[in-house]
Amino acid sequence: MTSRVVARSPRGADHLSVPVALNRLLVLTFLYTVLTTAAVLAQTVDIPTYTIRAGDTLDIQVAGHEEWSLSVTVRPDGRITYPATGEISVAGLTLQELTEQIEHALGPGGRHLLDPNVFINVTSMRTPVAYILGAVARPGAVEMPTGVSTATKILTMAGGVTPEGDLTQVTLYRENGLNAVIDLEAELEGDVEPTTIRAGDVLVVPETEVRFVGVLGAVGTTGEVPLPPRRQSINVLDLLVQIGGVAENADRDRAMILREAGPIDTFELDRVLNREIDPPILRGGDVLWIPPEPPEPEPEYFAVTGAVESAGRFEHREGITLADALALAGQPSEAANPREVTIIRADGEKETIDILPMLHGQDTEIARTPIEADDIVLVPARDKSYVMLGAVGQTGFFPWDEETRLADALAKAGGPSRDAAIQRVVLVRRSENGGSPTVLQLDARKLLQGENEAANWKLQPGDTVYVPRREATGIRDTLSEPLAVLGIIGALERVFNW
Repeated sequence: MTSRVVARSPRGADHLSVPVALNRLLVLTFLYTVLTTAAVLAQTVDIPTYTIRAGDTLDIQVAGHEEWSLSVTVRPDGRITYPATGEISVAGLTLQELTEQIEHALGPGGRHLLDPNVFINVTSMRTPVAYILGAVARPGAVEMPTGVSTATKILTMAGGVTPEGDLTQVTLYRENGLNAVIDLEAELEGDVEPTTIRAGDVLVVPETEVRFVGVLGAVGTTGEVPLPPRRQSINVLDLLVQIGGVAENADRDRAMILREAGPIDTFELDRVLNREIDPPILRGGDVLWIPPEPPEPEPEYFAVTGAVESAGRFEHREGITLADALALAGQPSEAANPREVTIIRADGEKETIDILPMLHGQDTEIARTPIEADDIVLVPARDKSYVMLGAVGQTGFFPWDEETRLADALAKAGGPSRDAAIQRVVLVRRSENGGSPTVLQLDARKLLQGENEAANWKLQPGDTVYVPRREATGIRDTLSEPLAVLGIIGALERVFNW
C-alpha cells in the first residue's frame, strides 16, 4: 500500500501540489479576463439609429421584382406614396421599420408577393433646418450650421428682429410636440443660458404694437423713428443718437416738440446737450423739429454816380445817409454841380437837393437825408464839363473850356495807366437833337508822343473820353464795359438829362 504524505500548515490548511495550484491560477485569470471584457462592452455608448426625415430620398428595391422597386422623396408633411401601401407617414421611422412595413404590405399582409425581400437605402438626405417665423427680417427655413445651434444664432441667420418684434415672448415648438416660451432678449444680453435648437424646431417671434416719433429739420436723418418694443417714450438725447445728431446749420435756440395732442414745447438744444436741463421726453406720435438757421439776407445796394471821385455801387446798411453815400463815393469832383444833386428812389420818385450848405457845414439836416436800398444818388456836372473814364489815373467829370483838347484831357486825368489800350481811345459825343450819340475810335499813341496833331480832337461840353484796357479786343467789347453801375451810354443820358 502506497502512502501519501500531506504537509499541513500551522493553521491546518492543506498545501496543494505545484501543478494543481498552477491550473487553478490559470482558471482564475481566464475568468477575470471574461468579466473585464463584459464590463467594457457594457459601457459602450449606443449610436443613435438614423430616422427618416422630410426631404430624404429613399431608394426602395424589391429583389427580383422591378415593378415594385422605385425611388421616392419624403414630402414636407413626412409622407410618401408607395403602390402597395398608398400614402404612409415615414418621417421618424427607422429604415428597418419602414422595410418591415413594406414587406408586410407586399407579402402575406398585402397578398402581392409570396416572400418579398425589401432593401431600402437613403440616397440623399435633407440638410437639417429649423424654422423661424413672425417678426423677423427673413422668416422661413434656416439651414442648421455645423455644431450646436442656439436660438440667438438662428435669429441672426434670419436677419434679426424687425422693429415690431417682441423677443421676450418667443414661442419654441419642438419637433416632438413640446413647446415653450423663451426670452430671446435676455439670451442676447447674456443674462440666461442659450436655448439649444434642433432640426425641425420652430421659433415664432410675435409682433407687438410699435409707436413712432417724427423727426424734421436740420438733423442727420428725418422721418419716422420706431420706439423700442413695449416702449411708449424716448428722450431727446437718445433720439439724437439714433438719427445721427443735428446738422451744422441747426438753429439750436429754437428746437421744439410738436405734441400729438396739439401743444408745442420749445427748448434750447445746447442746454440739453450740456446737461444743464433734463432732456425733454417724446411720446409716440410726437414730432421733434429742429429748424435750420435762417439764411443770411441777400445784400442790398445803392449807387452814387455822376461828378464824384469814385462812382460805384455800395452795400446798403441800416441808417445810411446822404453824407455817408457821398463820403463812400469820394466827395463831388471839381466839375460837380452841388446845387442839383438828385436822389432817384427805387419807386422812380426823384428828389433834388442843394448840398452846397452841407459841404460848407451849415446844414446838417441835409446830411442826414436817408438813403434806401436801390436808391441812386446822381451828382450832376456843370453844363460845361466832360467825362474821363477807363484806364487813366483819375476818372470822373472835369471842367471844360474852349481850349480843351484830347491830349489835355488825358494829361489832366493823370495819363493812361500801364494796361491802357491807348491805340483804341473812344470818344462819345452826345447828339444835340437827342438822337444816338456819335462814337469815334482814335489812336492816341503818336498824339502823346507829340505827333499826329490831327488826332488831337477838340472836346465839347458833355463829351466822354474812354480809354479801354488791353483785354478789350474791339469797339463792341470796349463799349460793353460799364460806367460804374449804369453803363457808358446810360450814364451819359442820366447825367445830362436828369
